Amino acid sequence: MLTHVPSARLPIEQFRNDLVRVCGQFEARPSEGRATTRGAVQTGSHAGVEMAHVATDVQQIVRTRQNIRLDEGENYFLIIQEEGRALMAQNEQVRMISPGDMILVDSTRPSEFTFFGAYSRQLSLHLPRIEMRARFGDGIPGGLFLPSSDQTAVAICAVLSKVFSRGVDDAQGGFLREALFGLIGAMLHERGPGDRPAAIEADLSGAQVLKRGIAYMDSRFTDPDLAISSVADDLGVSLRQLQRSFALIGTTPTAYLLQKRMEHACSLLVARGSRRSALPISAIAMDCGFSDISYFNRLFRKAFGCAPGQYGRDGDAPTGGGRSA
Repeated sequence: MLTHVPSARLPIEQFRNDLVRVCGQFEARPSEGRATTRGAVQTGSHAGVEMAHVATDVQQIVRTRQNIRLDEGENYFLIIQEEGRALMAQNEQVRMISPGDMILVDSTRPSEFTFFGAYSRQLSLHLPRIEMRARFGDGIPGGLFLPSSDQTAVAICAVLSKVFSRGVDDAQGGFLREALFGLIGAMLHERGPGDRPAAIEADLSGAQVLKRGIAYMDSRFTDPDLAISSVADDLGVSLRQLQRSFALIGTTPTAYLLQKRMEHACSLLVARGSRRSALPISAIAMDCGFSDISYFNRLFRKAFGCAPGQYGRDGDAPTGGGRSA
């Protein structure tokens, strides 16, 4: 761990405004029904490199084509995962990044980070596009990944550790900056897509299946007849492949589907508790993909420590409730 950044409970809009101020136009998408995030966005300059610390437990942070039109995209971002995990996608490259892994993001291309509502913390190095092109040419790919075990990644972390240490003067900072850019050059030129080890190719394949599986279930979780075996069939993968892909984020397809249904139920129950909706509990259960109301009631009480009818009264969720997955 290179840095430690304290986080606080923030309104989603405040977190997004801080993110836009520091990193440019991005969208922060919370899990359904959530209005706050445990997070922080901080910025500073070390060894002449602007850096941002981003911590959050939102569902996704995305940069769309519309976002790109709103700012110039003057940087590349070298993202180093410090805590938690994230599924990152850019230029048809999909990677699950864990602590110590790093990925290069092109701010002129759409990108997305999915955190699945779990806490994640990243260090982002803002690398000026003009300087990057002057040093390395125009063909710099977004989505380039380095695992934590790669020697170049280890060296980059070692330089950054020195950068963050006390007592680094301007002269040392200049040398460290050059060392950092030299290692980024090695990252860009040391490995092409055809040179990836088999283990990395397998992980890449799993991350792609994970992304497709999540998108599929996110769009169909309200269907009470949805079965995990049919998800695998429709995606054209084996049930074992689907299970292995969800293991990348420490869960199972069944648990993820249940989580989506419970999150949707919570949002409907909050609306009901604040009298913005008059839906009965049975209708809410059916709307979330539960055909058995008793089963829904048992699962909800186990997950949140209260009956569905007690959740969201006066617009507030119980503070002691857990998550369903």
